[in-house]
Amino acid sequence: MTGDFSQTPVSKADQAIPNGTSDAVVSPGVREVAAAAIWTLLADLLIFRSDGYTGLAIFLVSVPILFFWLFPTMLRQSSAKWTIGILAVVAARLVWSGSSLTVFSGMLLVVAVSMVAAGSVPMVLEGIVLASRALFDGAIGLGHFHLSKHLGRGGKLPAGSLSVLLPIVAAGVFGSIFVFANPDLLDRVSASLTDVVTSMVNWITGFSIWEIPFCVVALLLGIGLMRPRLPMIRVGSTESAETVLFDQAESQWYAAFRNTLITVTALFAVYLGFEWMTLWKREFPEGFYYAGYAHQGAAWLTFALALATGMLSLIFRGSILADPRLDSLRKLAWIWSGASLLLAVAVYNRLLIYVGYNGMTRMRTVGFFGITLVVIGFGLVLYKIGRQRNLWWLLRGQLIAFALTVIAYSVFPVDYAAHHYNVARVSDGYLRPSVMIAVKPIEDEGVVSLLGLVDCPDPIIREGVRAKLAQRQETIGAESAGHWTAYQASTSRLRRVLKANESKWSDYDNRKKQERAINAFREYAMQWY
Repeated sequence: MTGDFSQTPVSKADQAIPNGTSDAVVSPGVREVAAAAIWTLLADLLIFRSDGYTGLAIFLVSVPILFFWLFPTMLRQSSAKWTIGILAVVAARLVWSGSSLTVFSGMLLVVAVSMVAAGSVPMVLEGIVLASRALFDGAIGLGHFHLSKHLGRGGKLPAGSLSVLLPIVAAGVFGSIFVFANPDLLDRVSASLTDVVTSMVNWITGFSIWEIPFCVVALLLGIGLMRPRLPMIRVGSTESAETVLFDQAESQWYAAFRNTLITVTALFAVYLGFEWMTLWKREFPEGFYYAGYAHQGAAWLTFALALATGMLSLIFRGSILADPRLDSLRKLAWIWSGASLLLAVAVYNRLLIYVGYNGMTRMRTVGFFGITLVVIGFGLVLYKIGRQRNLWWLLRGQLIAFALTVIAYSVFPVDYAAHHYNVARVSDGYLRPSVMIAVKPIEDEGVVSLLGLVDCPDPIIREGVRAKLAQRQETIGAESAGHWTAYQASTSRLRRVLKANESKWSDYDNRKKQERAINAFREYAMQWY
């Protein structure tokens, strides 16, 4: 994140796609045509005809394989290994417990793989440009897919193709003779071929009116990502160092910036003292407004930290960099930065107060990810000031941090972590977090944690949890197996665990009993909401 964000240099011999020219004028090879066809077929089978996230996960896994087949040198870049590794984590998450946000993360990473294959470091703004023009690039690339150019003179296959096709034909001919010589083997092979033909007929007859347009779009996107027009459009300066365009002289902004830094540092110091006295190491009275202090208040403090990030970035640019008093201004910035980081600690403390009061939720997890992103952004600003990086370097770094945070949240087991914590607190005798179990929706991976409360000493919580588990077992038991692409490992695990423990909630064998216990649990727990 702290290095040079310019395009990675690739030697001419090693380039996957010719650099500096439009690859649309380069006729594709047979391998590229095959890769485009495979991409389209996989998109049809694993996305359009898929019933769930597992199909998309397999498609995502196949993407770097296809690109590596086309561009074997791409793995020489460290960014390629990181991108493919993160993509593998996203695919695994889709198989375990998919979500629309995880799908979005996978789409981002597919674009990143395309950029890596083209010899470029994945950048957010450049990725947006590449994705937005992929259809157009694909249409241009499709116009150059002329297989006849890859045939020998007179339309004959080249020797390289014959070296593969001739052994296949020979093996097919002699293999067929051997099959016909064995009646039992012939019956088995005939049955297998019949099954294959039947499957193909069913596949063809299952065509939807939207399938052909989908395949066309998938083909164009595939070609556009495999053969982007080069050189790639770069948004902003490719230099990472700040260029000082002024002769060394005192800046008219120095006094204003110095006084501003002194003022905000003093203000932060006073406020942090107030924060320490009011919210650190104290018992909160009955009726304390947790939502106002720990939810809304944390959001405002996060905004203050983000604003401080922007101010520091804007102060250290332009003519101020040529001011001979710059070092003294930097010292003030470091002091304010220390106060700002203490403010970030205060935000974490407020969130922990809220979590400690009545439990963990998805939105509180978002809060932790959000403040962490702001802290990372603040760290990038400090690096920019210390190493004199320019504004474009900072913008690219901030966008990469944002994209990685979104991806990290999309693969994080939010419900499992949240309700594992809530169950642990309730099991220890602190009942307030039970309200989040009673009123919040819980994904399958989080439901497993509720088994820790089936023997809870509190009868209302115990029976409410048992009823919830009985209801969930009925729901996933009634769900048909469906297509294999609908498989979710977390649901499969939950089904096995509930089956092994179903005797503990055998009393809740009908919906009325379940709803009665669940409603009683909800009404009881709402006192802590």
